[in-house]
Amino acid sequence: MLTVATALSLVGLAAPSYATGDDYPYRGLGQCPLVPLPPKKPAPPTSPGGPGQPGGPVRPGGPGHPGAPGHHPTGGPHQPGSGDPTPPPPPPPPRVCAKHIWYYNGSYGDPWGFALRNCTSFVAWRVRVTDGMAGFENHLGGVHWGNADQWDEAAASLGYLVDGVPAVGAVAQTDDGRVGHVAWVSAVGAGTVTVEEYNHAVAGGYDARTVPTSSFRYLHLADTAPAPYLGSTRAAVATADALGSTWSATTHGGDLVVRRPSGRTARLGARGVWSAYAAPSVATDAEGRIWVAAVAAGGRVLTSHTKLGSRGFSRPRPVLSGSTTSSPALVTDDRGRIRVLAVSASGTLFERHTPGPRSDRWSRPQRMGFRGSWSTHAAPAAVTDARSTTWVAAVTRRGTLLTQHLRHRGRHWTGLQPVDHRVWSSTSTPALAAGADGRVWLAAVGRRGRLEVRHTATGSARWQHPRTLPGQWSPYSSPALAVDRTGHAWLAAVGTDGDVAVRSLAPGKRRWHASRGLPRAPASETRSPGLTSSVNGVLVAVTGRGHAAWRRPLGPSLLPPAHSPHGGGFSASRLL
Repeated sequence: MLTVATALSLVGLAAPSYATGDDYPYRGLGQCPLVPLPPKKPAPPTSPGGPGQPGGPVRPGGPGHPGAPGHHPTGGPHQPGSGDPTPPPPPPPPRVCAKHIWYYNGSYGDPWGFALRNCTSFVAWRVRVTDGMAGFENHLGGVHWGNADQWDEAAASLGYLVDGVPAVGAVAQTDDGRVGHVAWVSAVGAGTVTVEEYNHAVAGGYDARTVPTSSFRYLHLADTAPAPYLGSTRAAVATADALGSTWSATTHGGDLVVRRPSGRTARLGARGVWSAYAAPSVATDAEGRIWVAAVAAGGRVLTSHTKLGSRGFSRPRPVLSGSTTSSPALVTDDRGRIRVLAVSASGTLFERHTPGPRSDRWSRPQRMGFRGSWSTHAAPAAVTDARSTTWVAAVTRRGTLLTQHLRHRGRHWTGLQPVDHRVWSSTSTPALAAGADGRVWLAAVGRRGRLEVRHTATGSARWQHPRTLPGQWSPYSSPALAVDRTGHAWLAAVGTDGDVAVRSLAPGKRRWHASRGLPRAPASETRSPGLTSSVNGVLVAVTGRGHAAWRRPLGPSLLPPAHSPHGGGFSASRLL
């Protein structure tokens, strides 16, 4: 028995083999207690003592006990078979190592309140050290995080985003099993997620595995890097030409397709050469040419435009080399020049422009802000207002929303200024729109799904107090803004349920109203809608996979309108 117990103890203390990447400070440390614990030895029975004498132990051979006179030994003629009618006690069960408990340095728990060498302890370590959330512990925010099956409720109660979209650094969580399980996301693929974990495949030890994304829900406490497919992707973008007709562009399956107002389409470049993670951008210059900028699969930004006197497109030409992962932005400034802005894969924002309205040459790249400081999963937004001032808005890696504008007749940019001190989503592109009254509108989604809209005062560059739209909005989708010729502001955004919602604000009002009649489309909280306003008052809200909802034109409508109580109903159409 001693030999077996010693062997089992050695098994409990043996350290498992560890995969690469295990930096958990308690790896292999501690003793796994043996269960069940040894039973307590009962106290020996006592007999009453004489007067004034304490009771003493009963000794064999005393009166009335086996071995005393008048009793026969076991197997004697008067008591065949056994001298004791009570069967002997069964042997104790073999002692095995407790799977979920390790004892080290006088404690079963780690310094941040979780059980040593369990999944919760390892993930807490990862969140503290790798994600930089040094204050994470079992009672963060006054909430008891406890077992793994409680982590999603604890995170949600503190306002952290909990959803089905993975990110590097997020906590992967499931309620499966007796007490659930948590792991740390180390990589995200196409429909898969790679996690690091403890006490899953190896009792009290480390392992890593790649599983379908749907295997977990994800707690976004302090993510280190978004999934590669998140950011500025849109189903389509659109612009109005000089006649008020709408042109749109989209990338699908690696193809870049432009749709003319007539309904005919043109494919730019070769098939399958365009990025699946970045949307194109379209704009109309002072000469009426339609410009398209898009990202090739290799990361270069290329532009193409219609030729003067023709509606055919030029061959796509590179305008920004290097690797780009987010969508570019095109805008026409006060001098009729086309400007293109894009963030490189290293997080540097560049701007180039044509020398004049009739030129297709480009200036030297100009860096905006600090190198490497911009989010690579959110595109810059740009617009030129009624006072001929060009505005730019972009989000940094840390979630700061900054704006700047051109001054001195488009020759110099102002300094970048934060709109506030909140943390904004680094996977959502802000939206800019300009009204005929000179105001500039800005919409952005916060890191935890808060959607706010603000505008400048008429004739001023100062942002007014924002308005928060009720609801929970996707931080992976980019909102869209447009202002029609009547002064109505229109906003399209995606909720965390993946559905597109459109809101409108009448001139002089403070309350946004919902527009009804939008067609149902495949829900996806990682896709973005698009809005544009043309001179005849048509707005288009692009939902997922090329579907579109058209607002009836101002005046006689050629499309069957779906009216809402507040007007501005939408009728269904198909864009591409």
